Amino acid sequence: MAVAIRLKRCGRRHRPFYRIEAIEKRNARGGRSLETVGWYDPMVDDAQKRVKLHEDRIQYWIDKGARPSDTVTSFLRKSNVKWGTPGQKKSRRAQQRAKKKNSGGSAA
Repeated sequence: MAVAIRLKRCGRRHRPFYRIEAIEKRNARGGRSLETVGWYDPMVDDAQKRVKLHEDRIQYWIDKGARPSDTVTSFLRKSNVKWGTPGQKKSRRAQQRAKKKNSGGSAA
């Protein structure tokens, strides 16, 4: 089960409100979610009240293998949530490319 932490749009027309949810990756944007882990209200003027994150639950889902979306990643950078180490993804991919190159590229 691949889980993503992403935004789910709520609210009404011309008044968006987003829930930050742990959703199975194959589900639609407005589909069934596993858990609500925060919210984002872009119409609020006060920057402190614009985003609310349940950091302990987000950390739980990240430890389980959930991948945050780009927008949620920008929210996490501003909070105390840590997920992975920078450069880890690139080095692993570089290792896979080197392994594939050494084997002749005929991996099935």
